[in-house]
Amino acid sequence: MSTDEDWGWLPRRTSTLTRVIILLGLMGVVVLIATLLIKGWIDDRLDPPGDEGPELVVNVPQGASINDIARILEDEGVVANSTVFRYYLRYKDAGDFQAGNYVLNENMSVWRAKDVLLAGPDPGPAVDAFRVVLREGLTLAQIRDELLEQVPTFDAEDLAAAIAFPPVRSDYQPANSTLEGMLFPDTYLLDGATAEDEAALVVRLIQQFDSVAAEVGLNTAPDTVGVSSYEAVIVASLIEKEALIDEDRAKIARVIYNRLGLGMELQIDAAVRYAVGKPSEPLTLADLRVDNPYNVYNRTGLPPGPIAAPGRASLEAALNPDDGFWLFYVRTDDPGPGAHTFSNTFEEHEAAVAICRERDLGC
Repeated sequence: MSTDEDWGWLPRRTSTLTRVIILLGLMGVVVLIATLLIKGWIDDRLDPPGDEGPELVVNVPQGASINDIARILEDEGVVANSTVFRYYLRYKDAGDFQAGNYVLNENMSVWRAKDVLLAGPDPGPAVDAFRVVLREGLTLAQIRDELLEQVPTFDAEDLAAAIAFPPVRSDYQPANSTLEGMLFPDTYLLDGATAEDEAALVVRLIQQFDSVAAEVGLNTAPDTVGVSSYEAVIVASLIEKEALIDEDRAKIARVIYNRLGLGMELQIDAAVRYAVGKPSEPLTLADLRVDNPYNVYNRTGLPPGPIAAPGRASLEAALNPDDGFWLFYVRTDDPGPGAHTFSNTFEEHEAAVAICRERDLGC
């Protein structure tokens, strides 16, 4: 039986005031975390992480409003967010920009973009500047042809010499190898002087490759995926030619590494196409039997060099393959256009091939 004295030892209930203080404290923590997250998001839009990207010419049309200019700069990749840029300009009371051509960079901070716009259109070479676009997956020969087509002032013989005997070599290029796969596909801004210097542009393409390769950690390939840096470029080039959607790149990389690990032939059509010079025509049984080091149907291991110029996404996939035991893949358009089905066994693969043939997807 308890007494009044016993009750005195029991802890008191938490007072209403204490509970209010605790609740307010928790709310304060939540508000603080939300504030920090929002501030971080805004800071990344004001000054995006990473270095500025390549130069590009942006035209501000006559009569463009601040909203129009902000939208143009976001569409061109100059600023990260048009709304944040627009409010920043209003905060700085800046917005009386002249119409004309401006030389800006991709991935700029809002204050750098503002300063360039306030300085007015570039009256010099920028007006005559133009873009050269090299898409991912081009071979060295196709890059040469694209440059001759897009830069009419280039001389075919001088360009061929610059590609065959470049003034510099890539940091990742072995001795006795060509520039195949080592010229980075990107958009490049040329002015009048650059359009007369074939070797200078080739150097830019090499340097851009080395810059992106360093950013994605190409030198870590021996430790992360067990191949040399150059071999990782070869893998990336195979991925570039085989993948039709980004989601498949890292899975194709895993199939390649799984097959290499088991000593299996890679059996990649894109490599055979490179060997026989058939970019898009159907391959024949004779093509698959051709005696060529790039024919990975009748020999094991990687081909001796890249088969195309890989972009950033394929380089990243070659260094970061998905986890899985897949040994086969074939296009089935499941779950969407361009998608491949990945299989562990030959029986599963045969079933997927049947779907590919039924849908006339090139099997």
